[in-house]
Amino acid sequence: MNFKIADSKFKELLLPTLLIVMALNISSVIDSFFVGSYIGELAVGAIEVLEPLILLITVFEWLFGLGGQILALNKKAEFDTDGSNRYFTTSMVLSFIASMIMAVICFIFMDPLATILHATPANKPLVLQYSTYLFACFVVSTVAGVLIQYIRVDGQPNFASAAIIFANVVNIILNYIFLSSGMGMASSSLATFIGYTACLAMCLIYIRNPKRTFRFVRKALEIKTFIKNSAEMIKIGFPGASIGIFDVIFVYIINAFLASTLGDTGLTTYLLCMDALVIASIIDVGIAETLTSIVPIYYAKHDYANLKHLIKISFIISIAFAVILTAAIWIWPDAFLALYNFNHKDIGEFAKHALQLYSFLFLFSILPSILVFYYEAIERSTLSTVLSILYTLVLPLASVYTLYNIIGSDGIWLGFPVGCILSMIFIVIAVKVIQKREPKYSSIFFIEKDLVDKTRNFALTDNDQKERDECMQHLKNLNANEEFCNNTNKIFDVILDTNPPGTYVEALVIDYDESIHLDIKYDGEQENLNHLKENFPEGLLKYAEVLGFNTIEYEMKKS
Repeated sequence: MNFKIADSKFKELLLPTLLIVMALNISSVIDSFFVGSYIGELAVGAIEVLEPLILLITVFEWLFGLGGQILALNKKAEFDTDGSNRYFTTSMVLSFIASMIMAVICFIFMDPLATILHATPANKPLVLQYSTYLFACFVVSTVAGVLIQYIRVDGQPNFASAAIIFANVVNIILNYIFLSSGMGMASSSLATFIGYTACLAMCLIYIRNPKRTFRFVRKALEIKTFIKNSAEMIKIGFPGASIGIFDVIFVYIINAFLASTLGDTGLTTYLLCMDALVIASIIDVGIAETLTSIVPIYYAKHDYANLKHLIKISFIISIAFAVILTAAIWIWPDAFLALYNFNHKDIGEFAKHALQLYSFLFLFSILPSILVFYYEAIERSTLSTVLSILYTLVLPLASVYTLYNIIGSDGIWLGFPVGCILSMIFIVIAVKVIQKREPKYSSIFFIEKDLVDKTRNFALTDNDQKERDECMQHLKNLNANEEFCNNTNKIFDVILDTNPPGTYVEALVIDYDESIHLDIKYDGEQENLNHLKENFPEGLLKYAEVLGFNTIEYEMKKS
């Protein structure tokens, strides 16, 4: 089977998503590099103290951005443009309100918060300095992060990438200028704030673009509608966001544990490990978010052939990157420590050994990380949330504590990958239990096995008559009537005649026993839908633009 359309959409979304994930999570890593080089290891420990608050911002981005995006895309796939816009508006407004409330609370109560977050007497002054501009950054980075997620799935992934790259380039340049000139710890968070403000300003170009499909609508702000949409969004977005929530809780607890057992050395070493994990997770989280954008479309249409293909590619890429990064840390750990100027300091040998043990997490975290987002995308929220709790909080904490008491400090760093191994065991057991109650599904990806043999995919081009003939013959074998076959042929003619040469058209045919369902996707001109509307009676076909490709739905009842 030809997977050209699925592959092209995956590639189109993957790179921008990777860049967005990298940019949204790398700001504190960049700051750590610079403050470690120009101020010292206590400054790195100070950023680790603030890490729970920084992680909380990613919770908002997933909760409102990812949750809203899934619902908005589902509405588009159901040909409900107004519903899609309501979710878009609600998520943007919620993002602003939530981040503003958090910024105000942190600004007013920062001193006691620093104590609660386990700042030590040595690093607390640096914690307070870095927080000077951090809270204003919470607002601009959250709003920009959520808006960029919508831009990415609205046919403008390259623009989304450019905006977030611009933010980080500005951050890097200003960090160097500010810190090298001796401006101090506060200047690092100022650089981040200026970078994301510039990014948000750049996003205004999208807001003014007449071709965008997500628009602000007043109806979304009506109290009942706003509350209803918010509740649905939080329900859908919570499993993915819960990773961030449980990360916040986990980091808070582990910081307290490290401060009491290993002191400032433990806190600083853990930040190095977390920074390495941020780099490692760019690939698997980026791929997971890419799948989250595409999976709802293919899963809802029961297009399991494309779904299995995309899942296979995702795991190959994730595993390959994890193996390369883990090997690099074992072979040449000094290179990573050199980014902080730690490779020649007393902390160097301890941190190097800890990082090597911790690096096994990169490989073992791939499956649970991807599945948390996958189960969210197919709306199995309970399974996704339970997996998230175990994978990000309960099992790692239990493993770290148990292994520390058995083998000492090495057990802390080995506890993280061991927790992931236990999570994978849980996944297998939980899925088997669920599928005993729901026997129509198979595999950990919940493929509806009875429909696999009832679906056929066809990839057509303007010069491939054989594939079209096979599609038409398959419809006749399913006893499709002459009108349905003729209309299907006419749809193909209109699409191929009014689009550029070489346009691929993917046709999915499903036999539901009581009906025949034809779902057509093509990555052609948006205006082409108007040609189709002119050639067919109103109500015969359903039309939508989803993820930048045109979708047509045509159904025939058998009786």
